[in-house]
Amino acid sequence: MILVHRITPLGIAGVSIAAFAALIVSPWFGMKALPLAAGVLALLFGRLLLWEFRRPAFWVFWGTPMLLWCSSMVFFFFLEDGTSKWAIASVVTLAITLYAENCFTFYHLPSAYQAYALENLSLVLYVFSAFFFTSGAFGAQLFLLLPVWIPMLVVAAAVLVATMAVFWVSKIGFDTGKPYALVGAIIMAELYGVLSTLPTSFVTNAAVFSVLLYAFLVLARANVLETLSQKSVMRSLGFVVVLLAIILASARWV
Repeated sequence: MILVHRITPLGIAGVSIAAFAALIVSPWFGMKALPLAAGVLALLFGRLLLWEFRRPAFWVFWGTPMLLWCSSMVFFFFLEDGTSKWAIASVVTLAITLYAENCFTFYHLPSAYQAYALENLSLVLYVFSAFFFTSGAFGAQLFLLLPVWIPMLVVAAAVLVATMAVFWVSKIGFDTGKPYALVGAIIMAELYGVLSTLPTSFVTNAAVFSVLLYAFLVLARANVLETLSQKSVMRSLGFVVVLLAIILASARWV
């Protein structure tokens, strides 16, 4: 039985890259096969996590990679360059495969599990998901002429769920993390509204949003865990400032 679970991450990698490849090579066929690929990935992750529906761990560990994969598909449809498409396909597939591998060790080979691996991976995956998700939201707002309050509500809900999930993986209870998640959802939704007014592309806006979401999650988590210090704050803020400077300096301003 453990052999089946052992090869599941490879199956997840195969399904993911096959779905991306189909969209690149034959978009019509890829669109038809996309729901099937998403369903197979959901089943493979569910089996890997032993279908423990009644445990919050199942929904957190199942939802994190699925959110990344599905949100990356939203961003994928806005890409035109083949190189960019293959790059996104490779990065997303590698990310969810690495996550699946750590889920395997956590559930089936706990002696080989590296401490804090899923905690750190979850944070990274949610930041990537935020980039893909908000790229799609900014793009949909631009091309569908949506009023800004609609994607703001969706972003607030997504940030609320993501923050609660990141906190839970960090062994922070739902009751403890709820106030931070609510405040974060409001702040990030307002940030989305501000970014939507800037004369920059939706990719630039999404990158800025993701960097600031990362800063919020890292600092809020450290504050709850009582590991926040002046040194850690300065290090995090310095990293964020450098990233924002690079993003905004290289952006095309309309």
